[in-house]
Amino acid sequence: MWNIRRFVIHEQPDVSRLQLPVLAPVSGRVCLLDEVPSPAYANGLFGAGIAIDLSGYKIQAPFDGVWLDHSVTGECLRIKSRQGLELLIQVGIDSHKLMGQGFRSKSARTGSFSQGETLLEFDLRLLKNRARSAHCLVLTSQTQKLNAIQAHCHSVLACQEPCMTLHFR
Repeated sequence: MWNIRRFVIHEQPDVSRLQLPVLAPVSGRVCLLDEVPSPAYANGLFGAGIAIDLSGYKIQAPFDGVWLDHSVTGECLRIKSRQGLELLIQVGIDSHKLMGQGFRSKSARTGSFSQGETLLEFDLRLLKNRARSAHCLVLTSQTQKLNAIQAHCHSVLACQEPCMTLHFR
């Protein structure tokens, strides 16, 4: 059985054919999914990746890419890079219960976007007061070709530093 706790690591793995850094889509402190109060995310049911304890208020595109999907209530985005990497970006745990309150789309949510473009703004104070957790999850379900995901567990600035590095076999 797949164990996300062994797959997402702090150090660079001994062997990797290719490394792909993923820029942080939002500012905050990067942590492992274990710190998120949701067993579904912590156990990798929605993909592998990291969580960011939010200090920023907007989601920026970590790469040039295209929209795949988004939730009606605004807190969940699925995007794809030009190279084919798919990411799920979830702002807050149980934030769907806000029914879109505090979330403002800054993009048409169709077609393409450029790295650094603001995709979504949100009310961080409202999220911290009313959602179960003010973490942003950055996940990929494309783990078949990956050797490991290296989490960069420190404070990051949106689109300035990587939040994780994907290591390919």
